[in-house]
Amino acid sequence: MNSIFKTFFLLIFSTLLLTGCSYSQVKENEVVQAEGKDQFVVWALADIQPVTSDHKEAFEKAVDDVNENIKVANIAIVAGDIVEQTDEKDFDWYVITKKRSYIKDFYEVIGNHDLKPDKGKLFRKKLRNDVQYSVTSGNLLFIFLSDEARGKATTITDKTFKWWKNLVTQNQDKIIIVVSHAPLDGSGISFSSIEERKVKNSKRFVEVLKDYNIDIWLSGHLHLPHAFNNTITMQPELNNADFIHISSIRPELLGLKRSESRFLYFNCGTDKVIVRSRDHDKKEWQDDLQLGITVSRKIRCNE
Repeated sequence: MNSIFKTFFLLIFSTLLLTGCSYSQVKENEVVQAEGKDQFVVWALADIQPVTSDHKEAFEKAVDDVNENIKVANIAIVAGDIVEQTDEKDFDWYVITKKRSYIKDFYEVIGNHDLKPDKGKLFRKKLRNDVQYSVTSGNLLFIFLSDEARGKATTITDKTFKWWKNLVTQNQDKIIIVVSHAPLDGSGISFSSIEERKVKNSKRFVEVLKDYNIDIWLSGHLHLPHAFNNTITMQPELNNADFIHISSIRPELLGLKRSESRFLYFNCGTDKVIVRSRDHDKKEWQDDLQLGITVSRKIRCNE
């Protein structure tokens, strides 16, 4: 990249980076002490959507990084946009690559790019037919919401919303984690109020969250670096729900944004979750972005 343009991008980018965080900071030794004890570990990634061979290599390197350097991860969550355009070869490549991982259980949702141009038929054929679904582990309830219509915003039908609402209201004794491609308008995540960058008609969900508890809402779609302002937020008026943006696995901004994902460490027997950011290019933790959040009840990993 031309050095002048690179300097220009860096100046703009640096003004938007996170300079502080209201969450409790977690030191490296606290994470090390927790490792090896009872934990449920989630690898959260999004927006693989390869256009070039370098983009494919980014996901392959991320899988290798996890295999080589992350001791334990119980499940992987992919918050949509696995491919750029629905092409059978790209889905086959994704399936082959994820099978290289020691993590056996990958849970994906459909993103807007996964709907192009076949309305998600290949996603259903290659990954899972039931695209609105839930998974329970211990007292952790994961609810997965796929995009249901073409367009940049995430569309969730009223039928799916009612299914989601019933799950939330009937499982208030559990720790609830929701996964969608785009963020919720009202989450406070940067740019989540822009029409093309959010869940359509988010107000339906917000009204439920005012009266019922969900603990964590994970989303991708924005491709923002984890260091960007307001990529993790907590909303007191929504029963202290925590909203977490997952950056893209593929590198962005002409190489200025690296391949990133997050890891969530649910510490069994406590109400604490450690959220860590991983730079897969450097194969390093981004320790300054490491933080702890508190969920609504003690975590029971084995039942």
